[in-house]
Amino acid sequence: MELISRNIKKIGIVIVALLLVMVWVIVFANANRTYSASDVLGDYADLNAENPFVDIESYDLEIEDIFTPIEIPEETKQELIESFKNAKFKRVTDVSMDTDYRVNITLNTGYAMWVDSDKKLLNLIDAYEYYRIENDSDFFEILKITTE
Repeated sequence: MELISRNIKKIGIVIVALLLVMVWVIVFANANRTYSASDVLGDYADLNAENPFVDIESYDLEIEDIFTPIEIPEETKQELIESFKNAKFKRVTDVSMDTDYRVNITLNTGYAMWVDSDKKLLNLIDAYEYYRIENDSDFFEILKITTE
């Protein structure tokens, strides 16, 4: 009887240890997860939609008309869309965002986002999630050149 009791304790300890390792692996994997553009935009985003469009407005609280439209050539709009599609995003939780622009990307529907070009952060207006582009997709570089 004592032998059975010791074996059950050992099995219990092994099971608890395995569960702790599994929880640690899951937490670590989620902390380092990257997201694609379709993950960020949502399940219904059609990244291959015909006639995609980009609209950019500068955002400045210190002037009367806080939104100022920025004219960009059609070729640059397409470059922005392609760089956004090819971007890999990382979800950020500790955020202090100083918004520079409101960018509207229209694919099968419109996706509006706030952008902080200095910290390279974006926030979808309809969501409460913040993202940073992890790979060098040139999205912020094209945005910087476009808005100068």
